[in-house]
Amino acid sequence: MELEGETISLMLHRSLHNKRIHVPVFFSILLCLLSACSEQDKVDIRSVLDARDAAVSNHDITHYAGLLISGYEYNNQTEFEIINKMRGLFNQFEKIEMTSDNRTIRLLDDQHAECEQSYLLHVQANGEWRQINQRERISLTKTDSGWKISGGL
Repeated sequence: MELEGETISLMLHRSLHNKRIHVPVFFSILLCLLSACSEQDKVDIRSVLDARDAAVSNHDITHYAGLLISGYEYNNQTEFEIINKMRGLFNQFEKIEMTSDNRTIRLLDDQHAECEQSYLLHVQANGEWRQINQRERISLTKTDSGWKISGGL
C-alpha cells in the first residue's frame, strides 16, 4: 500500500497484469458482495421460518423435524423432546394455523443467526377456536444442507 495524499492505493498482482484498485472502491465492492450474501442468507432464513409455520399448520411432524439442526439441544430440551412436544400439540388440537410476522433477522457471523418474531397460533379443540400470540427468539445455524433451527423453541 502506498499513501498518495488522502488516497490509499492497493496493488493487486495477477500473473502478468498489475491492477491498481483504490481502497474505497475495493471496500465498496467487497461490501456489496458481503451484503448480497447476507441478503441471500436472510431470504433462506425466512424460508425456514415460513416452512416452520407451514409444518405446524399442516400437522407435518416430518417436515417440522427436518427444520431442526441434528442434535438440537437448547434450555435442556433435546431434539427428541421438541418433536414429541409438537406431536402432543398436533394431537391436542384438531386444527392449527400458525403465522409469523414482525421479524427481525440478525446475522451473528457467517454460520449463526438470530431471529426475533411474533407468531399467532390459532388452535381448534372441541369445535372452539382459541388463539395464542407470542414473541420468540429463534437461533439458527447454517449447515451443509442450509439453515436449521438450533435454539429458542
